Amino acid sequence: MIIGSSASPYASIAALRSANADVAKATERISTTLRINHAGDDPGGLGMANRLKAQLGSMVKAVDNVNAGIAVQQRVDSALTSISDTLQNMRTLATSSASGTASASDRTGYQLAMASYISQIDALSSATTWNGSSILDGSSSSISVQSGVAAGDTTTLKLFSTLTSALGTGDALTVSAAGSFASGTGTLTAMSVGDLTIGGVSVGATRSTDDTLSSSSKNGSAIAKVAAINRLSSTTNVAATVGTTNVSGTSMTTAAGGTSTVTINGTDISLTLSASDPVSTNRAAVVAAINLNKGVTGVTATDSGDSTRGVVLTAADGRNITIAYNGTFSAAETGLGAAGTYSGSYTLRSLSGSSVTLSSVTGKSIANAGLVAGTYSANVAQLSSTTRAGSTAAPATLASGDMLIKGYAIGDAYTSDDTASPVTTTSSTRASSAIAMAAAINRQSALTNVTATANANTLTGSGYTTGSVTSIFLNGTTIAVNFGSSTSLDDIVTAINPYQGQTGVTATNNGSGITLSASDGRNIAIGVSDSSGAVDGKYIGLDGLSLTGAVATTAGAMTYISTVKLSSDAVFTVAAGSNGATKLSNLGFRAGTYGATAEDVKLSAVDVSTQTGASNALSVIDDAIDMIGQYQSLVGAQQNRLDFQSTYLGGVYTTTTGAYDNIMNADIAEETANLTSAQIRVNGSTAMVAQAATITKEMVTYLLKQFD
Repeated sequence: MIIGSSASPYASIAALRSANADVAKATERISTTLRINHAGDDPGGLGMANRLKAQLGSMVKAVDNVNAGIAVQQRVDSALTSISDTLQNMRTLATSSASGTASASDRTGYQLAMASYISQIDALSSATTWNGSSILDGSSSSISVQSGVAAGDTTTLKLFSTLTSALGTGDALTVSAAGSFASGTGTLTAMSVGDLTIGGVSVGATRSTDDTLSSSSKNGSAIAKVAAINRLSSTTNVAATVGTTNVSGTSMTTAAGGTSTVTINGTDISLTLSASDPVSTNRAAVVAAINLNKGVTGVTATDSGDSTRGVVLTAADGRNITIAYNGTFSAAETGLGAAGTYSGSYTLRSLSGSSVTLSSVTGKSIANAGLVAGTYSANVAQLSSTTRAGSTAAPATLASGDMLIKGYAIGDAYTSDDTASPVTTTSSTRASSAIAMAAAINRQSALTNVTATANANTLTGSGYTTGSVTSIFLNGTTIAVNFGSSTSLDDIVTAINPYQGQTGVTATNNGSGITLSASDGRNIAIGVSDSSGAVDGKYIGLDGLSLTGAVATTAGAMTYISTVKLSSDAVFTVAAGSNGATKLSNLGFRAGTYGATAEDVKLSAVDVSTQTGASNALSVIDDAIDMIGQYQSLVGAQQNRLDFQSTYLGGVYTTTTGAYDNIMNADIAEETANLTSAQIRVNGSTAMVAQAATITKEMVTYLLKQFD
């Protein structure tokens, strides 16, 4: 006999389980106040809630960041207010000194006070810091504030320099290129792709079409180089400006007399000079004749007033100046510079107020740009001497009468100034080094406000050809080697570097050749030989440096002298001394105004010790006051922007919190109702399960009795 079972107990049990689960869920939600306690409660909602929670945490930090940015702006604003007050005091001093009623002793006192104010502004600018970094000395051009929750959601706060070398009239002080010279009928070297890199960005080749002013060598002019650089300004954040072209005169001798012509920028100019006249009269005649044609040539002549320095030519627009002698007269008779083409100077200026790093691609030459590789600070007038070719002959050495800086004569360079450079039989002396030259210039720094530094001496080989080499002479040390057809660049580096303690020179493999570097700027004297005598430098990876005919001995070595960098917090001039322009040129310098134009005068250079200087200082100080006013406006606008961002973030935080709460938080009233309903269902289900059990037991009892 089969006894069927009733389905009602199972239904009651299922209902009880469901009711118990609902009671547990409602109880948990009421206890935690959360609607989602487990991923299964709302998988999609939990993912959204997690994203909102992450955003909320980031918003809190973003508000902190914004408040920190506001604090930075408040600190800058406070410093600007102090600087503005100081400038007002400086203007008062300049006004007093500019009056004819002030005595010389009064002006001396005013200048002392002015110098104190200048130091005060510089000290405040350097001392205004955030997190240990200066924010008003030009070392940082901006601060990026993470003002939102997403990547790239930033606010950029612009910074600037309030150093006295940055405040005043005209463009910022910067690095200058001095210009170049091609002798006779030669042409200036154009700049090719990769000769100059700015911040790692390669500048393109110069174009003749960019120069509509020069009569010859257009693609080698300062105008063409500036145009090439400025084509990439949006990428490099560096702008170039054409300077002037200056051609120093020649030491004069008595003219043969008669009439002849000299060609300036393609224009023949007739000169009549007398053998019986003093050179000063002939010099004046040359100046007058050239200036009659300046509207055509673009060149102005100036009488130096000195027979040694002759006639100075200037092209204010930076065009090339080409000189040719057509007959009777020579450079010495006219006082003009040597026949050839001269390019002008130009400056590079960082648009962001940060430093500028210059270099070249391996195998290319930055000298074609008229510059020297290195990092140049913003708001500092800087010039590096041009690179001198290696030579086995006796080197040019700075002597008294060779150079003027800001009109002050620079004295002799001494052997005792340099304890590092090698001394060879002929080509290297310590007095000739960049180290000694810098020391000589620095002895006059108190007068010139210009300091000199020896740049690192770096020789970059642009190619390598295997060949027989048995000996290398390097800075007084003879290195025995056995190079041949299987020798690699790394082998050459390995042979040279063990001696760097004696030579002061480090070798590296640049991929195309070898680079030799003396970080302290000492001379590098080098010779390369095999068993039969001197061999080409290309056999040790130094191709492109004209290292030929230099025997590996102290008598036969070729010496490379480093460059010298001049720096000042004001525009400065370099000119030939009483020894003439050739002496200055042999040292790697050209006469000119550097760091900016002569009209770019900064607060650091104001001098109220004379009535004229005080009068000029008024306009410079006024421009500085205007700059500070503009900076204050910028700071105020940036602070207002951050205030708005802070308010905006607060609003977004509120709405995001609400969205998160709506997803995550339980509705306590609803959950209480759900709990009550579930408890009623539990009670009912429990009763039904009990009743079903009783019915089943009675049926079994009945059936058993039927079969007794």
